[in-house]
Formats: sequence, C-alpha cells, structure tokens
Amino acid sequence: MQYLKSLRTLLVSYCHSLVSLPRSLKFLTKLEHLEIVRCLRINMKMELEEEEDKDLQLSLKTFSLFGLHELRDLPRLLLQGSSSTLQQLRIRGCPNLSFLPAWLPNLTSLQKLEIANCINLSALPEGIDRLTNLKELRIYGCPELSKRYRENGGKDWHKIAHIQKVDIYY
Repeated sequence: MQYLKSLRTLLVSYCHSLVSLPRSLKFLTKLEHLEIVRCLRINMKMELEEEEDKDLQLSLKTFSLFGLHELRDLPRLLLQGSSSTLQQLRIRGCPNLSFLPAWLPNLTSLQKLEIANCINLSALPEGIDRLTNLKELRIYGCPELSKRYRENGGKDWHKIAHIQKVDIYY
C-alpha cells in the first residue's frame, strides 16, 4: 500500500476472509474516502498499532462501515489520524458493536454521524456535545439508542439537542 500514496478513494467489499486491516494503510495519507462493506470476519483492528503511530496525520473525509458482523470497536489509528479532516462517519449493520469509543468527540471536523442497525449499541460517548461541527445525526434500527436520544422523553436528548438535524427512527 505504501506505493499508492495518491489514492483518494478505497472500497473494500465482500472480502469474507479479511480479518484485519494492514498497517500499511497509514501510508495512504491522501486517502479521503474509505468504505468497508460486508467483510464479515473483519474486526477493524489494525495489525499491531505502534506508539509511533499516535501522531499519524491522515486525510479521511468520509469513512463508512457497512455489514461488519465482527466489528466490536472502531479503528483508532484511522479515525484519530483523521481527527481534523473527517466529516462523515457512517456505521450500518454492525450487530456486535456495543459501544463507541470515548475519543470519538475528538473528531472535531465531524459534520454527519449515521448509525443504523447496530442493535447492541446503547449510548453515544460522553462529550458528544463537544462536536460543535456536527450538523446531522441519523439513528435508525438501534432500539436502545433511539429510546435514549429521542426528542420527547429521551433521557439524553439534551446531549444532542445542539445538532441542527436529528433523525431518529426505530
């Protein structure tokens, strides 16, 4: 991957034997759009993240995860490395994802967050109200999230009330 330094868009789909992403993804510093679809065994852990990677600067603008049945955590290296550039994060059909990481509110450029059909996800991370650039939040097919953040009666509605467009469907 280190030879694809100018690559801007990468779609990884239906790679049923793929278990993790290669560390060499960190060399794709111009990558703006990454979509991973129906890689049923992938867990999104990078191969051995190293201390030197903590200051990594990436350029992701959109990151989409669709139908990843083994996903239990978001890839820290990719997302924190794009904390000042990531504008859209879409997570759909990840039934084993039960939490979003505490560092998610550090994605200061995030404008749109979409979470769908993640049935075990029950809360957004603390500090979600610090995402002042977040303009759109869509939650659907996530029963616990939908109940917790609904406008009329959701116990944590106040944490997302600052967001201009909130769509929550059951």
